[in-house]
Amino acid sequence: MLRSHPFTQELTKPQLGILARLAEVVSFEQDQQIFGSGDRSEFLYLLVSGTVSLELRTSGYTVRIQQLEAGETFGWSAMVDEPFRAFQVRALEECVVARLPGRRLMRACEENPRMGLLVFRNLAGMVARRLRATEARFVEFLGAGSKARNPA
Repeated sequence: MLRSHPFTQELTKPQLGILARLAEVVSFEQDQQIFGSGDRSEFLYLLVSGTVSLELRTSGYTVRIQQLEAGETFGWSAMVDEPFRAFQVRALEECVVARLPGRRLMRACEENPRMGLLVFRNLAGMVARRLRATEARFVEFLGAGSKARNPA
């Protein structure tokens, strides 16, 4: 399962073995909340099957920032020193994930710097995609998506 996920494509067999010892396969039902905004972040998730919604939720509304498909990764905040979650993630349909405990994965990356480089390079790409998706949604809400970017 891990070998075929895009997040792990550059890892060697021994590095995949390290991840496999850390990973737990978990299923979520349709509409089940995987984690909520503000929850303490503990896991990095590799989406194996199904789709999930990355959402910004307040007391008055919920906005879908991005829909994630199988092959995507979420929960990057489990890999930072002060873990938090800005978004909630909800299963749009039944889905299966490989869940990696952030602290143990961090320790494994420190013990295996080459693996750590690959993991954190992939995490940086994921964070960049989330920022672009969030920016695009804000532009939509502001109505700037239909206006010229360079007014003269």
